[in-house]
Amino acid sequence: MINAQINDPFRKLKSILFSFDVNANEEKKSLIVQLVNTTKPNKVKPLHELLLAVMAYPANEDLLLFTERETRKLLSRLEGKQSLQNKLTGTGLLHTSIACNFSFRNVKYLLSKFPGAISIHSSASAPETQKNILKQLLPDVEYALIHAGDKNLQTRLSRFHSTEQTDLEWLFQTFEQSGLHETIQALLYQQLEVFVHWNISSEKDSISFLRSGLKLNTVYYHTLPPDKKPNAQSIIAKPLPRSVLLSLEEKQNLIHAAKMSLVYLYRETEPFTNANEKDVTLFNLDKGISIALFGSSLNKRYSLESYIGYLVLKNTIPVSYGGGWIFGDRCQFGINILEAFRGGESGLIICELLRVYHQHFKVAQFIVKPYQFGLRNPEAIRTGAFWFYYKLGFRPENDVLKNLALKEAEFKQANPAYKTETATLRRFTKSNLVLSLSGVSTLTPDPEKLSEHITRYIQIEFNGDRKTALNACLKRLLQNTKIDIRTWRKEDLEYARQVALLFCIYPNCDEWQKQHKKQIESFILLKSAKMEMPWIKQLRTFKGFWKMIQTPLSF
Repeated sequence: MINAQINDPFRKLKSILFSFDVNANEEKKSLIVQLVNTTKPNKVKPLHELLLAVMAYPANEDLLLFTERETRKLLSRLEGKQSLQNKLTGTGLLHTSIACNFSFRNVKYLLSKFPGAISIHSSASAPETQKNILKQLLPDVEYALIHAGDKNLQTRLSRFHSTEQTDLEWLFQTFEQSGLHETIQALLYQQLEVFVHWNISSEKDSISFLRSGLKLNTVYYHTLPPDKKPNAQSIIAKPLPRSVLLSLEEKQNLIHAAKMSLVYLYRETEPFTNANEKDVTLFNLDKGISIALFGSSLNKRYSLESYIGYLVLKNTIPVSYGGGWIFGDRCQFGINILEAFRGGESGLIICELLRVYHQHFKVAQFIVKPYQFGLRNPEAIRTGAFWFYYKLGFRPENDVLKNLALKEAEFKQANPAYKTETATLRRFTKSNLVLSLSGVSTLTPDPEKLSEHITRYIQIEFNGDRKTALNACLKRLLQNTKIDIRTWRKEDLEYARQVALLFCIYPNCDEWQKQHKKQIESFILLKSAKMEMPWIKQLRTFKGFWKMIQTPLSF
């Protein structure tokens, strides 16, 4: 078995992926030449991931160009082989297809980028559901075709339009012409349970050559293996360079790279799906790593937090994604390293992310929820993800588990072969992990708890009548502050209505509102600014707010 593994070119290439001496570089070439001739479905995807990693972590220009050429050879072997293409559905490779149930906004984006190429693959909705939704979109006098039989969705829709449009394009055009609010359109579309289909016919639209659209002054070439134990404190403290001045086109390209990175994975995140072209920030950091930050469009922003997404690029190739839910100096944090790039610079990548969020947004407390290191996540348990975060300075929020982790860490230090039991790793998932960079142990209140307080307040004070609660609290806020709302936009007034609930649940709230009129007005109006940064900054410095939400409640 051992000899077989040593002689297996795939395993050999994987074993030297992050070795960069002359011998390793030449061996990589030799192994790639052997492997790109494969047409075995179970080998194409993992081989392609290795090629991506070589392109993101090149040792020199010659190896980079060589790998790009060999990748194109691998993809050319898929052309015309329908059976092989079908087995590689969902990989994002050239000549293969994507079939997935994406959100309304994401499908709308795909239709705009790939006109005529996105169609309905299938629908899991019942015929009655389809009829009821069409009744909301079409004139009543078209009832004959709306109610005609129990056909599948494609057949039903095809009778309403010409062949110049796909069924999906007609459906979205009809949604747009309906006059319904986008939220209602999205809800109706969701009920149709549509799976869309896309054939990837262009190299630049495939996962292999998806790039951020940014031009690099220099590619970072590796000569040394990645540091498996980066010094988190020194990296986080290293001064952040100025953000890159981006053109609108460059921002759009970054948004496209972010969206498509997840399309290939059949996933979505809110900051990517709802990305705001005016709110894209890029930092070029060390060793070819860049981090792009994405704020959301106005109508998709959170009420008490700012959900800022990120895409990590290595030599312009997407390698990681995730986001942070920022609330004052607190940030709930999530990270996903794309499969092709695991085992390389994962530690450095998360350190650079912490550096950016800490210095750019002034975050001092990072929170990692249990799913990231094992709750309902068997892979995280299997890989011991808890210790990945622990080595970076994260500690359990729960004191009992913090002490248990300390003892386990001592066992591991005394005996490098020591493995923490699975039951113990699962036990750790009973608590969040926290990294405090401020030296202050007190945690900023969790906004989810504030939301729970508001719900309880509505139940107790207004008997669950939310319309009355919203109107009463807004009236109270405006009476106390005497804010002139005549120049406010509709979205400003609606946000004021929402947060007035929070501003009214605490004892002595009337006096508090009168005292902090200017800060409250800024708090409300900055939520609809072009970028989320001004609101994040204002909230962090609104000392009266933080004092208020730590006041004990009377209910």
